[in-house]
Amino acid sequence: MLLCKQIYCFIGPMMLHGDGKRDTYKHFFVEIDDLIGNGALDANELACDGVLVRSDEEQAIVSAAAYAFRNSKHLFCMIHCKDNVRHHLTSIGVTTEVREQILAQLFGCGGVAEAVDEETQDDRIADVIQFIRQQNVDAVSYIQDRVLPKITGNNRYRWQDQWIGQRQWTNNASESANNLLKLQVSKL
Repeated sequence: MLLCKQIYCFIGPMMLHGDGKRDTYKHFFVEIDDLIGNGALDANELACDGVLVRSDEEQAIVSAAAYAFRNSKHLFCMIHCKDNVRHHLTSIGVTTEVREQILAQLFGCGGVAEAVDEETQDDRIADVIQFIRQQNVDAVSYIQDRVLPKITGNNRYRWQDQWIGQRQWTNNASESANNLLKLQVSKL
């Protein structure tokens, strides 16, 4: 029997859809969930203990995956998270020097996203929040409510499941696969 501990869903614009809508993703994920859960796959050949969805921060994907795979785990691409934080900080007028320091404290080698355990993570979170407050940057709630849950969730999954890897996850492989698919489709 093949034991499937996790199923990866590498998501990209060419792999699933053309419109980026939640309902499109939802339909696709529900079909996969039905195949897995309703015996379309022989239970003697495949047993799944859960689904691990890896994606960027696109809300339509996140919402649809959570709907279809109710007990799923979700890893977020840290490159996309970092880019979104950079964009947010730029849009609220944070200076380049302060913005880059915040990004380093969140995503750098000694940042929250690279913490090796919960104690280190908590210390780094306290440091970055303190720095943001000291710099009078109006981003504490954004970081606490939108960014840190993604980073800490990723950390928790990689600490629990060593096979995920011990570095920040990015969807570069998905982006590369999408590019190859686009090239092949354009030849048709």
